[in-house]
Amino acid sequence: MKTIIYSTLTLLLLSACSGAPAEEKKTKTVLDNKINAVTQAKKVVQQANAKTQEKEQVIAQVTEPAHGPTLYVKCASCHGKDGKKSALNASQRIAGWPSEKTQAALHGYNDGSYGGKMKAVMKGQSQPLTDEEIVKLADYIATL
Repeated sequence: MKTIIYSTLTLLLLSACSGAPAEEKKTKTVLDNKINAVTQAKKVVQQANAKTQEKEQVIAQVTEPAHGPTLYVKCASCHGKDGKKSALNASQRIAGWPSEKTQAALHGYNDGSYGGKMKAVMKGQSQPLTDEEIVKLADYIATL
């Protein structure tokens, strides 16, 4: 009788132990899958955060008031990046002009009281500028 009990217990132990590696492997696979899913989710969140930051920078550029160097980009196409170029060989070099002189010129282009050969072209360039932008642009040109 003892032999039957020992044999039964031995069989039960063997069957219990023989399933352990399979369950351990199954548990490890489930954990690996969850770890991979979390890793992928983190990557997606990082990508979304990067795109959000890029969009926030674009929005900030559009909504922040323009400053001198930004405003001057349009001018640089004719006057050169340093303002030392005669636009189409028909204008003065504006680098270093005092702020007041540039402001007067831009307002003069707007009201038609200033300008030579480039008067019509410059009116189109200066009209979209606000008074605040004219000051910022003129202050920047004074530093060139």
